[in-house]
Amino acid sequence: MAFEKLTLEEKERRKEERKRLKYEREHRIIYDVDHKLCAVCNIYKPSTTEYFYKNDKNSTDGLHNRCIKCEIIKAGQWIKNNPESFKKAYKNYMKTDSWRAYKKENYIKTKDLTIQWRKDHPEKTKQYIQNHRNHDISTKEWKACQEYFNYVCAYCGKTLEQQYKQNNHQFHKEHVDHEGYNDVRNCVPSCTQCNSSKRAKTIEELFQLGYLEGFTQDKYNKIMLWCNEDYKQYIEEKPLYKIKRKRIYNEDDTYYWEHQLWIYDEKRNLVKCITVKNSRKEILDDIKNGNIVI
Repeated sequence: MAFEKLTLEEKERRKEERKRLKYEREHRIIYDVDHKLCAVCNIYKPSTTEYFYKNDKNSTDGLHNRCIKCEIIKAGQWIKNNPESFKKAYKNYMKTDSWRAYKKENYIKTKDLTIQWRKDHPEKTKQYIQNHRNHDISTKEWKACQEYFNYVCAYCGKTLEQQYKQNNHQFHKEHVDHEGYNDVRNCVPSCTQCNSSKRAKTIEELFQLGYLEGFTQDKYNKIMLWCNEDYKQYIEEKPLYKIKRKRIYNEDDTYYWEHQLWIYDEKRNLVKCITVKNSRKEILDDIKNGNIVI
């Protein structure tokens, strides 16, 4: 059977006809506004970039056939099913110029939104701070703590090599007592999985209820011995304050460094900023001269 060879004009006419039919299938005028049908949720939404991502390859209307909400759900499912691929792709993206430009362009906006969110959700902010306290531990103390536990997770016994291979991260400084001291007496090395499983649970709950695989009586005893007695061999005497350096941005996107003097409470948690200076030396000189009383 011989096929009729189409002319260039006929091909172009049929192409435009297919575009028109596709547009009519996907679009509908609702209240004098052009709406597009999402291919996933089957809901008509305004055909704007507020509801659909751009798609330069779609010559019909320049938009994706899925709405933004469905695209986000699909992306979330992909991230959940492909965590390693997502980590790799995200790390590569963070090295690109587009990421640096986006970060710089949206830094002030993101910062303002974060500050406002914290003001609107004081209870969640307080809970987050409680769950993400930073240990006041020197490098020497942390090294001694890991050496005491033979460079393995104090709960499950996972080695440091296995931790890096599985999670690409060093051991976490885990609070044995969630609301206890913030120094080395309340710290043990923990792998990512044990750190996530423990959260605010007590060590007794972990042991008695069997939350962690490999957490034996011997490991429990060693943790308790460290927290009650053996830490005393390695703990260092520290000042009752901490000087934090903070980057402050101006309206023209330039920045400067300011130094804040924070005081600790009895559990070595940062509780109050008592002064701000341009340099660390100014703060140390004021403490030495008695101008600032800790």
